[in-house]
Amino acid sequence: MGYFPHPVEIEYKSARDALRMRFSDDHISVYPTPYLRGYCPCAHCQGHSGGPPKWQPITAHRQVEVIDVQQVGNYALTITWGDGHDSGIYSFNKLREMCPCPECMPEGLPEEERSVQADS
Repeated sequence: MGYFPHPVEIEYKSARDALRMRFSDDHISVYPTPYLRGYCPCAHCQGHSGGPPKWQPITAHRQVEVIDVQQVGNYALTITWGDGHDSGIYSFNKLREMCPCPECMPEGLPEEERSVQADS
């Protein structure tokens, strides 16, 4: 198995509604919370069949409110969302692969993945 950068700093920025991670290769990733919730990796959101991640539309603002962020072992994070959802395990490798910065994703995120569309 090849080298994969791991996070050396993880910080939730509530004022920006974003999770900021600095990796061991000094790359900084900032993940908007709607983007993380929309691609929640749990089986309920993604199904059991595998394949490319599916976007789950945000239907209420509380779905992207972060209540807690916890590290899972040495390989992942889990996020407790405002609606109580907490079963997604975001592996560090997957987070790095889905980095939305201009260097990693030059075309940028579609609008629906950047901001909350629903407000209930």
